[in-house]
Amino acid sequence: MSTYRRLFIFITTLLSLLTLAIMVNTVYNFRDFSFERSIKHSENIAQIVRDGLTAHMINNIMDKRAYFLRKISETKGIEKLWIVRGESVNRQYGKGLENELPQDEIDKKVLSSGKPYSKLRENAEKALIRVTIPYKATPYGEPNCLSCHQVKAGETLGAISLELDISDVRQQGIMTILKIAGITIVFILIAMIAVRMNFKPYLEFFNDLRDSLIHARRGDFSHKIHTAVTAPDIRSIAELYNQLIEKFEKTVGIIDKKLAALVKSGEPECSDPLEKSAETIQMLADIHHFKKTIELDESMALIYERLGRIVEKVMGAQYYVIFAVRKSGNTREVVCKTVEAIPCSASSMTNATECRAFRTMDIVESEQFPNLCTAYEGDFSNYFCIPYAITDDFALVIMLLSDNSGDISVFQKRSASLEYYLENAKPVIQGKLLMEKLREKSLKDGLTGLYNRKFLEEFIDTINRQSDRSETRYAALMLDIDFFKKVNDTYGHDVGDKFIKLLSRTILENIRKGDIAARYGGEEFVVLLHNATKDGAVKVAERIRKEFSEKTVHLQGENIKKTVSIGVAFMPEQAKTMREAIKYADVALYKAKESGRNKVVVFDPDMFEHKEY
Repeated sequence: MSTYRRLFIFITTLLSLLTLAIMVNTVYNFRDFSFERSIKHSENIAQIVRDGLTAHMINNIMDKRAYFLRKISETKGIEKLWIVRGESVNRQYGKGLENELPQDEIDKKVLSSGKPYSKLRENAEKALIRVTIPYKATPYGEPNCLSCHQVKAGETLGAISLELDISDVRQQGIMTILKIAGITIVFILIAMIAVRMNFKPYLEFFNDLRDSLIHARRGDFSHKIHTAVTAPDIRSIAELYNQLIEKFEKTVGIIDKKLAALVKSGEPECSDPLEKSAETIQMLADIHHFKKTIELDESMALIYERLGRIVEKVMGAQYYVIFAVRKSGNTREVVCKTVEAIPCSASSMTNATECRAFRTMDIVESEQFPNLCTAYEGDFSNYFCIPYAITDDFALVIMLLSDNSGDISVFQKRSASLEYYLENAKPVIQGKLLMEKLREKSLKDGLTGLYNRKFLEEFIDTINRQSDRSETRYAALMLDIDFFKKVNDTYGHDVGDKFIKLLSRTILENIRKGDIAARYGGEEFVVLLHNATKDGAVKVAERIRKEFSEKTVHLQGENIKKTVSIGVAFMPEQAKTMREAIKYADVALYKAKESGRNKVVVFDPDMFEHKEY
């Protein structure tokens, strides 16, 4: 309901209640006035009758009183009139006329109490007022009642009863009330016209202002105020408001365009430009914070973990897998996930081109076509894969998983925002990859590609810290090419390098991905086998020894072969620290060299009994 209608109903109701109150008050006042007037009229008639009867008594013509009373009762307005004589008068003068006896209980009550009685009786046709007034003896006035009546002062001599017709008075009252009602209705109409003429423009102004604010809250600032109010203060408010709205419209438009040019966004989730701008600015702030955070992270593993949280926040995905893909090796690995089993085929991890998203570098949705990506083997009914190239050789593939098909449309709308996070994180990840590459080069041996001694020293410290928290087991292998100096002296260092590279390849071919192989110096190598048993470590060492001894280096038609000696020690069974384990492996290597070379020797504490060891 509009304000104008509410105001109209309020004023009409208020005036109607006022009219009703006036009419009710008028009815009651007029009724009281009519009643009091009738009582006064009755008292006047009673006085006239008393004076007339007194005159009849003085003139000794009481027998003529019936005529007098009849004439009085014929007066207009008197419906009925009769005289009632008291007992004291009857005792002194005898019983009077037949109609002068008490005619009802009211007469008797008035004679006994000496108090006047009055009552109004009315119906739809007539209104009558019954009045009974007592005559009391009084020694005052002329003639003196006590001079004629043998009674005491104040004793009731008799009474007069009248029934007066006040129907004409009631009719006049009704007409008066109707006139008041008519005048009030006219006044209400005039008031309503005045309200409409004077207040409606103001109400229209406020309604227009309300509509404009509603539009502005929705992001529509084109709704201006148009008012017919001539009052300068209202017109000033309207002009100021319109200027403010125009400024909002212009400013929001500029912000929206600038943000649209700055941020690639998908389909907006809200139509309000203010809310959309606020969301975009908040996203920019979050992206800036994300970028600053990962710039200070030490490892790529931590960056991948933070990226996973961004995936949860931006995409609303509960289940996802992030793959890091190396184009040069055509391999990929899982760097962050919230599912237990990898939802892709094992072959796609070593042959990255089986991943459709990586191969096409385009978003892959399960709803696009049945069995779209042949590498997918997961249990989720829907997948949404987003590829993103970081460098020419490195890319990320973010796989979102869901059993709700409706999530795909959500992923579609929000994918642009996620790509913007990736775009801003790209330089940081590139820098981290470059630093990792430089660090890897500084920790790798240039000739063999194995880790160098610097890396081994750092890794040993890491292992020692881990062993304090968990029962980590390692087997340490120390390897040395037999009579290597003779190779360099006889054939040259280039041939010696070939044997060094040949041994490094042999080592890599016989150890696991989680094991560590390092060139310790010259022709010496160290291999650290993670969680290896004694028998397993010895078998690996024997395979390396045997395979290396069977390999040859071709030199000017000559096939040259060399052998390798290997010492083995275990941590924590034999050594408390990895440094001790390597030292014990070196002692076992010395034993292998001393006992004939081309063999594997496991460290024994009894070896310390020999001074040369």
